[in-house]
Formats: sequence, structure tokens, C-alpha cells
Amino acid sequence: MALFNKIFGGKSNKIKMSTANMRKGAYDIVCPFCFKKFKPNNVVFRTQHSEEGDPEYEKAVDEELNSYNQKIGKAAISELNPVIKPESLPKGNIKIVDGVILEVKDKYDVVTDKRLCPYCHNELPITAGRGPTNIISVVGASQVGKSVYMTCLLYVLEHYAAEDFNGALIAGNSEYNEEIKENQSIIFEYNKMLEPTPKEHVDPLIANFKFKDDTKPPITFVFYDVPGEGMTDKSYIDKHGEHIKNSSGIIFLVDPLQMKTLRKKLSILNKEDQGDFTAKYQEPKDILVYFYENFIGKESGAATDIPTAVVVTKTDMLKNLNDSEYLSPNSNIFRNYKHNTYFNLDEFENINGEMKRFLGKADSPFKGAMEAYFRNTGYFGVSALGSNPQNLKINSSNTVTPLRVEEPFLWLMYKMKYIPGGSEK
Repeated sequence: MALFNKIFGGKSNKIKMSTANMRKGAYDIVCPFCFKKFKPNNVVFRTQHSEEGDPEYEKAVDEELNSYNQKIGKAAISELNPVIKPESLPKGNIKIVDGVILEVKDKYDVVTDKRLCPYCHNELPITAGRGPTNIISVVGASQVGKSVYMTCLLYVLEHYAAEDFNGALIAGNSEYNEEIKENQSIIFEYNKMLEPTPKEHVDPLIANFKFKDDTKPPITFVFYDVPGEGMTDKSYIDKHGEHIKNSSGIIFLVDPLQMKTLRKKLSILNKEDQGDFTAKYQEPKDILVYFYENFIGKESGAATDIPTAVVVTKTDMLKNLNDSEYLSPNSNIFRNYKHNTYFNLDEFENINGEMKRFLGKADSPFKGAMEAYFRNTGYFGVSALGSNPQNLKINSSNTVTPLRVEEPFLWLMYKMKYIPGGSEK
């Protein structure tokens, strides 16, 4: 799309780069559903068929899968094709790639590549065991725009940013691909907003990042979009909150309209846009209370080391403030920047400093709590759409132009040592 050609600009400089911590070979698998850890050769498989009269191959109720579904509030599933273990088959029936069992041929000579977690019997991503798996929790209060942000983030990564790091991003499987494509069509083709994530939504979104350098393994990213209402519901957290404590990184979205000092001012300034200014908002610190109660308070020192990107959303609204007390009209957050081949630490420090100062003035209790309970943070400003929607529709005169949406995720990749970081100095 031509509209993105002018969005991503940047500078090319010689830099000093850190070395990414990557290795080729088999990895322990972390199930993206039940979060149990196991060796790649411990996977099990669901057959592609069933055989009446053969107790080993008859359809049956999958107790492990139904136990998992019951735990997270899903309905039980009736009889399914049987589950078989690779060790029950001759070695010649097992296909191993990169030290990982990828498919097997059962005793009826029928091939199956439906690898399952041995504990919960959910299907694993094809890259499981061939590279690291990282769970990314996307959290924030209700109406902060998590689903819209995720849709635009994956779009920018797939179409532009992954290539800048000599890689490619694709959906974990065809089911996830259809979900991503549908959401992106709604926003980028039909100029409409997504419906809010239902509280009952519990399934992760899985994407694979593959470097063109074959010596580097693929990375599996498992994104969990946590509904804002769920974050403040103890029973929901008890059922679905395991992924937060198992996260490799957290993207904490903060809406400027959640900040009391700005809410009224922004509503008046953006009145001509007829945006969705809901009277009742959760405060950012409300979400932190539940983080502390359910997770952080149980960790050593009552603080967490999980890399956490604190992301102020809808920064297009802040342009109208015209108040240097909060942000300069010439602030870098209103311009895209292209991190190319490395994560530019100079640019990060500029944005990190600006957004920390902004939050210190707009919501100092939240900023103070973040500094007390999160030891490893980066602060960012993004606009997923580039403009304020009107009645769940994006103004037809406005083009969807995501602004800096990939930056928090690239920072997490840098913190995980998957991409290098460097300085222009």
C-alpha cells in the first residue's frame, strides 16, 4: 500500500551493536496454553483417522483436553480421534527435523503432523521446539484499544518492520491467519473499528518470526489480549491469568483518556472529531492494583523483572493539547522512526524520557507505581490508527497511518536479545 511509503523514514549510521543471543537446535517446548515445559520428543500426536474395533485407534473422549477446557471455562468436546505417542511406533515412522519430531506415520501408514502438548492436548505451533517460545501479554484497562493495537502491530511487522531486521512474520497457522486477515481488512480496507474483545475470549494469537539467516532459529510469539474487564475480575484472573506470570514480556497500554488530568481537556479539544469519549474509565493504576494482588506481590521483593513496555496510546489526540507543559508540539512521538537492522538506543532514550516526563505530569501516581513494582520498563507513545475514530468508524478522509506501533515490540525483542541494539554516537 502506497500510504505506508511515506510513514517509515529513518537514518542509517555506523553503530556498535550488541550480539543477539540465538542458537540453532532443539529447544524445550513451553505450551502456549497450559504453560507446562517439556522436551520436544515428549510431544504426542492426534491421528488423522479412527478405526472401529481397534481400542488404540477408536474415537474417544479426550480427558486431558476437556480438563483444560473446564479449567478455562470452555465447553467439553465430544469424542475425538485418538492420541498416540511416538515411542509406540517404529523409528522409521518418525520424522525428525532440527532435532524435533514434526510428524509420525501411525500403524495404519497414515501420516499426521498434529503435534499436541502431552499435558493439555492442545495443538502446538509448527515451530515449537525448533526455536524459543515467548509469551507476550497485552494488558490495559477496558477501551484502551488492545485489539486494534495488536491488529496494526502485526500488520506493520508483517509488511515492513520484520524486513528491516532481515526477517519475516507469519501467523502460527491458517486459523490464526484468517483471524488476523479479517481484523486487518476491517481496519485497513473498510475503515471500521473492531468490536471490543469479549471477556470470555481466552485464546492466544500465535505468530512466527523467521530470520532469513538460517543459522538463527525461528521465534514463536504467543500474544494474549487480556480484556480490561478481566483484569479486574478475580475469578477471570484465576482462570486465565497464568500467562501473565509466564510472560517473556508485557505490553501495558495506557489511554490518555484514562487520566483524570487530561480526560476533560482532551474531550473538549477533540470534540469536533466526535470520538468515543466514554464517561466512565478505569484508571491505569486500577490495573496495577490487580497486577500486584495476583502476581507482583507474590514475587521476590514485591516487584517484577519481566520487561514491560508502557505504551501511551492514541497519541494523535495529544497533538491538540498545544500545551508544552505535557508535550512539545515538535515531540518525536508525532513522527514515525524506522529502526533498521538494529534497535536505536539513542532514539529509544529520547522517546522513553519524553513519555516518562509526560506521565509524571499527567498521571504521577501511575508512573510512581510503575517505577516501584516494575524493574525493567520502557516508555513509548503510539497511535494505532493515526486519527480519532468517529462512532466506531475511521473518518473516510483520514488514512489509517499507524504511528510507532512496532517500537514497543522491537524493544522487547531487543531485551530478549533477538535483535541487536546500538547507538549512533
